[in-house]
Amino acid sequence: MLKIAVCDDNESFLETLKKIISESARDYFKDINVQCFNNGQRLLNQHKRLFFDVIFLDIDMPEFTGFDVAEILRKQRRDCYIIFVTNHNELVYGSMEFQPFYFIQKSSVSRLNKDVVNVLNKLSVYLKQHQKIILSDEEHGRICIQYRDILYIESDNHHVKYCILDEYGSQIHIKVRAVIGDLESELAEYDFSRVHKKYLVNLSHVFNLDMKNDEVIFKQGFRLTMSRKYKHMVDTDFSKYLRETI
Repeated sequence: MLKIAVCDDNESFLETLKKIISESARDYFKDINVQCFNNGQRLLNQHKRLFFDVIFLDIDMPEFTGFDVAEILRKQRRDCYIIFVTNHNELVYGSMEFQPFYFIQKSSVSRLNKDVVNVLNKLSVYLKQHQKIILSDEEHGRICIQYRDILYIESDNHHVKYCILDEYGSQIHIKVRAVIGDLESELAEYDFSRVHKKYLVNLSHVFNLDMKNDEVIFKQGFRLTMSRKYKHMVDTDFSKYLRETI
C-alpha cells in the first residue's frame, strides 16, 4: 500500500487536494491510503507511527512551516518523497536542501488536477525502478538490488545474465537460471524492453536508439545489437518511456 499524507493549513484547499490525489492515484497505484493534516506537528506525530511514503506539504504554514517539517523528516533519515505545495514561487529556491521530489503550485482546480496527475505519473515511474529484488549465484552469493541497477539482461542457454551497475559504477554479471521470454513479460511494467532474442534492456539507462545501425546506445557509452524483429517495438517503448519521464 502506498501511504500518502497531505498537509495544509487551508481546510478547503486540503480537501480539494485530497480528492484530486485520491481519484488520480488509482490510475497509477493499486492500493493507496490518503490522510490529511492541517498542521505540521500532527503530520509528524502520525508519521512516527505510520510512516508515509509520499507527503504533499504546504510550505507557507503558520508557526510550523513546511520547511520546518521537511527538516525534521530529513533528520530522521527515513526515505519519503516530499512534494512541496505553494503559491509563493519565491520560496521554491529555499527548499532545495530538503531534496523535494517535485513542486506543485496552488492554482485553479483544473491546473491543480493536471499538476497532480503529472507528479503521480513521474512518481509511479520512479518507484517502479526503485523496487528491490534478490539475486544469487555462486560467485557473488545473494545480493539485493533495485531494478534501476540493472543495465540489461542477456540470455545464456537455460540461464540469463543480469548486467548490473554497482555502487562504484562498475558492471558485474549475475548468472541465474531463468528464461528471457518469461522475464520479458514480468519486467515490462518496470520499463524493460526486448531488443534482441538475447537481450532485454532497462530503458532508464538508454540514451538513444541508432535505428540506422540497429543498436541501442546506453548512457554509459556502450552499445548492444538491436534486431530488426524488435526495433520498432523498442522504438515505441522508448518513446512512451520518454513521454512519461519528461
